[in-house]
Amino acid sequence: MSAPEILERFGRRLRVGFVGGGAGSVIGRTHLLALRADGLAELVAGCLSSDPDRADASARALLLPPERSYPDWRTMIERERDRADGIDVAVIITPPLYHAEIAEGFLAAGMSVLCEKPMTATLAEAEALTKAVESSTGLFAVTHCYTGYPMVREARHLVRSGALGEIRLVEGQFAGGEPSLLREPGDPSTRHWRFRASAMGRASLLGEIGSHVHNIVEYVTGHRVTEVSAHLSTVAARREVYDNAYLTVGFGNGAAGRLWSSFVAAGAEHGLEFRIFGDDGSLHWRQDDPEYLWLLRPGRGMTRVSRGMATTSGFSQAATRIRPGHPEGYLMAFANIYRDCAHAVMRTRLGEDASRELAALPDVRDGLSTMRLLEAAVAAHESGRTVPVGG
Repeated sequence: MSAPEILERFGRRLRVGFVGGGAGSVIGRTHLLALRADGLAELVAGCLSSDPDRADASARALLLPPERSYPDWRTMIERERDRADGIDVAVIITPPLYHAEIAEGFLAAGMSVLCEKPMTATLAEAEALTKAVESSTGLFAVTHCYTGYPMVREARHLVRSGALGEIRLVEGQFAGGEPSLLREPGDPSTRHWRFRASAMGRASLLGEIGSHVHNIVEYVTGHRVTEVSAHLSTVAARREVYDNAYLTVGFGNGAAGRLWSSFVAAGAEHGLEFRIFGDDGSLHWRQDDPEYLWLLRPGRGMTRVSRGMATTSGFSQAATRIRPGHPEGYLMAFANIYRDCAHAVMRTRLGEDASRELAALPDVRDGLSTMRLLEAAVAAHESGRTVPVGG
């Protein structure tokens, strides 16, 4: 069903509230653009910053009514729950230290939640949040935005349809090296949360970007990581967290893999990519060149699978908005997460089956899987042994 069709049937746009994402947020503006792309939702409320002045200034810039700019998320829940036109979905765009408590609060109020990654700061929080999602009437998804790319979804379709045969080897990396990542700032107080041990411990790297590479290989292959050995290191001077991580992993189906996460791959502009090898062929995708997926078969030439072509799967085409030859890019991939979430919430409210939309979205089980890997990787590094990933 198209966006106009579901919107007409639902009778209004979804009402969304942001927690975080105000002026100065690294990702807030991206969320706003993604939310607006299909016209399915509108931002009507928010607790946009923990700084009251910044929160109010952000609300004014977004033309939010003053009475719907809240000083804290608890007040936001209380007042929005009591409004006839209260929010349907809360989007959590705070550092991960606060994700679990905020998400549980909105879910307990019956509201759906779209949560930034990593889903939580600790495994214990992830386990508790999983239970909260299971007992709530609200829906829950994690914004692993790269799963919204049509060619990532095409890769998932090809793997799941058996085009590669049994999956044997998995290579994934998110290795960036922008100037802002390579070195610590002169003033330590200006550090981003990802470089503060207080945020997620010394292994925050595995939550910040490692969560993406872990999620995307599980999303595409359909197999969970079940064991890990790890080497974590700190390269940048004066840095209090690890900024490079090599993980050797095993998957539930017996496949072997390697996951590399880094902030110090100097010169790399982004660095997310994966290679999936099966008995009958392999796939390669790079976020730096996301319009294409490369399919390789033994004894045959490489096949470039292009986004938007009629030969791609329905799953991929449903995530494609613009005709071939006109690049879509990151924002539209992010917008696919919002569109799938909006469709799922609307269908659920209409009493319809939303399983197709929900199946496309990273969910609480995926977030839990990442936190299990993070804890196991730290234990593996500290012990020098291969450690099972719980679950």
